[in-house]
Parts: sequence; C-alpha cells; structure tokens
Amino acid sequence: MKRFAAAVLLLIVAGNVSSAQTPAAAPPARTGPVISPEMKDGKLTLRFSAPKAQHVTAAIPALKGVPPMQKDEAGVWSVTVENVAPEIYEYQFQVDGISTLDPGNPWVKSGLRPAYSLVEVPMQPPAFWEAHEVPHGAVAIHTFQSKALGVPRTFRVYTPPDYAKHPEARYPVLYLLHGAGDMDDGWTVVGRANLIADNLLAEQKARPMLIVMPNGSYPREAGHQGDFETDLLQSIVPLVESTYRVAEGPSNRAMAGLSMGGGQVVRIGLKHTDQFTQLGVFSAGVGPAGREGGPDDLAAAKRQVSLLWLGCGQDDKALEGFHRLEALLTDNGVKFESHISPGGHTWSNWRHYLHDFLPRLFQPAQS
Repeated sequence: MKRFAAAVLLLIVAGNVSSAQTPAAAPPARTGPVISPEMKDGKLTLRFSAPKAQHVTAAIPALKGVPPMQKDEAGVWSVTVENVAPEIYEYQFQVDGISTLDPGNPWVKSGLRPAYSLVEVPMQPPAFWEAHEVPHGAVAIHTFQSKALGVPRTFRVYTPPDYAKHPEARYPVLYLLHGAGDMDDGWTVVGRANLIADNLLAEQKARPMLIVMPNGSYPREAGHQGDFETDLLQSIVPLVESTYRVAEGPSNRAMAGLSMGGGQVVRIGLKHTDQFTQLGVFSAGVGPAGREGGPDDLAAAKRQVSLLWLGCGQDDKALEGFHRLEALLTDNGVKFESHISPGGHTWSNWRHYLHDFLPRLFQPAQS
C-alpha cells in the first residue's frame, strides 16, 4: 500500500513538472503580408509586426493627436488616423525606444540620414503638386567633378515638356536649392517641383524654364563654407549653360531655396546679383549678428534685383531670422515681397511657396 501511494505521488509530481515546463502557446501565424501604409475611406492605417516588442508607437510629425498603436494576437501593431488632410507625410516607428522605417513601405525620404518613410494622402481632384493628365517634362541627373571637394557630385535638371520639340528655343533657368539633410532629389521626391512646373505650364501660368537642383550639402567643418558657392558658380552653371539651350544674361537666371538653401540664396544670391536677378528665400533669414553680405552687396541688390520673394510660416522656427532679413533689406532700400503663411518649417509650405513663386519668374516686366 505504501509503495502504491508513493508511485501515485511521483506521478503527480512528474505531471506538475511537465506542466510547468510546457511552453506558452505561440501567437497565431499571420496568413498574409503586413500592409502598411493603407489609405481607405479617408483613414490612414499604419502597421508594424513586432510580436516580442513591449511598446510601439507611430510618429507622424505633421499630425497631432495620433492614437496609441494596438497589438493584435499575431503580434502586429496598428494605428488608424481619421480625417487626414491631403498631403505627403513623413512618419517612423518607435519600437521599444528605437526609431525605424516602415519595412512594408518602399517609399523612403532620402537624404544624408534617411529616417522617415513617406505616405501621400491624395486630393480629389489632384492637388497642384500631384501628377495631372498634362504633358510632363523630364528630370535628368548630371555628374560633375567637384573642384571644391575633389570628388564626383550630382545635380538634377528639369526640362519642360516641349523642350525637345523646339530646338531653336532658349530657356531661362531657376537654380532651386534644398534644405539641410536633403540632397539633390529633395525637390523632386518630396517637393514635386517637376510636377508643380508641369501643371503651371499646362495652365499657362508660368514661362517654360529649366529648373536646376544641385546637391547643396557640404561638410560643415571649418574650411568648407564656400564649397557650394565654388561648385555652383564654377562648375554647375557653366555645365548647364554648355549642355542646354539656355537664354543668356542675369535676367534669365533665378535662384531660390528653402531653409539651408534659403540661407544659401541670401549669402550667394545677394552677393552675385550681377548673375542672378530674381531670388526666392523660403523659411530662412539672417542671424542675430546682422548682415549677410556687405553694404556693397545690398547696394547692388537695390539696383539689380528685379524680384526678391520671401516666404515663411507663422509657426516656423526660422521666423525670427526671417524678420531680421526683412529689416535688413528695408534699412538698405532693397525692394522685396514678404509672405507669411500658416504652419511651420514643412514641405507643405515650401511646395506652396514654389507654386506661388514660379509664375512670377522671367516675366516681361522683370526682364
């Protein structure tokens, strides 16, 4: 009897040990790919598969009040945002404190440090920055040897839709500069400069022109401050003018830029008004020390600049420097247009600024 009781006790203990060592049930396997991003019925849904993560959030800088992500039984985290306005949005995921791109989305905002995926919420009818059913121009990539750095660099050139059909025609040129962290594809991938120009040309609201988009990002340590100016004036402009059918003279050259690029317009454009007579400064200004360019530069700008278009958002971090630039120009008698818009330091504003700026360029009154 004692042996029987001992055997029963051993069986019970063994059963408990076996039960304690049985692994927890695995989450159900997902039967299809994780779809992210997804737009449906005016709602934007983002998803990220991370079964072992403790906390996943979606960061969309341009949107406020994004709900927390929820985890389903298969370990897929998701969030749905309703009533999202038409726009191109940057977003990323924070997975247990680590930032990451959306692995389900091939559209990534390129640049020096790619950190954001992109999603476009389309407008009906299409917005001015979207592709319409109109003739489209071409964007070519050019490589040149940088005199400043001694390495190959690139720039992009937009040619209008009828460029090849009119071999006798010559075109004015806009040199369009990007912001810090971006490269020469910023104005086409996110800024949509080529599509904005296509649509304006189809509506006969702008003159046909070339748009040259250089890579303005250079090393920032001492000794490299003038590199972009050197390459722009000594390599890029001559290469453009020897390769394309370009209208001659400073009245057929313009320069515009956003943020860092706007600062480059202030430093280079106002310094070389004998070469660029129409300037656009988006979300940029001057520092608290005051002048960007000496009195001779501003005196020349007063005489030679036919268009100086300034734009900044009322919530933009550059607004204070923007107002300093306005004061500097006013004190030196340089005429300019100033446009304060809603919003901050965003591509949404910069696309609008370009859309407003292009029709002003190379018009008879400013030639």
